Amino acid sequence: FKLVKEAEALLARIEWLISALLKISKLDSGTAKLTSETVNVKALVQRAAASITIPMELRGQQLITLFDGDPAFKGDLQWTVEAVENILKNCMEHTPQGGAITVKAGENAIFTEIVISDNGKGIDKEDLPHLFDRFYKGKNSGNQSFGIGLALARMIIVSQNGTIKAENNPKGGAIFTIRFYKSVV
Repeated sequence: FKLVKEAEALLARIEWLISALLKISKLDSGTAKLTSETVNVKALVQRAAASITIPMELRGQQLITLFDGDPAFKGDLQWTVEAVENILKNCMEHTPQGGAITVKAGENAIFTEIVISDNGKGIDKEDLPHLFDRFYKGKNSGNQSFGIGLALARMIIVSQNGTIKAENNPKGGAIFTIRFYKSVV
């Protein structure tokens, strides 16, 4: 029975890897069909967090969401869910038992901003410049990491007139700042 569970887990990881590599290839080749619709950030975060709800509960972690109004941007909901899900998953994996991940969002006349932070160890200074590089595995990454989740997230965000930045919180933990601009920058 244990062997079957391990095989199922391995198969799920292989399926995720193939899917992620196909998405990267589509984005690289320009064949990905991204829509431009109004994306409600609350709905986006809710959908992106759905896949990590149970693992967070098992770790005793909390997801805190703080929205200034009802932020939205023009983009592709499905693809952006993938990007935000990858960032949330990364934060979850680097947040200690009983820790918290916070998502803050708002918008102004220039951009819609989503800030995802955790209260983990933060990002090693040597890893920061390479965090979004394809196949880059940071010093604190687990054995299960392929180094493509954050690279895919960046590609999706940039393809929608967005930017993403990672930094360390002086109080501890990592901060990912995503901005979707309302006009070309």
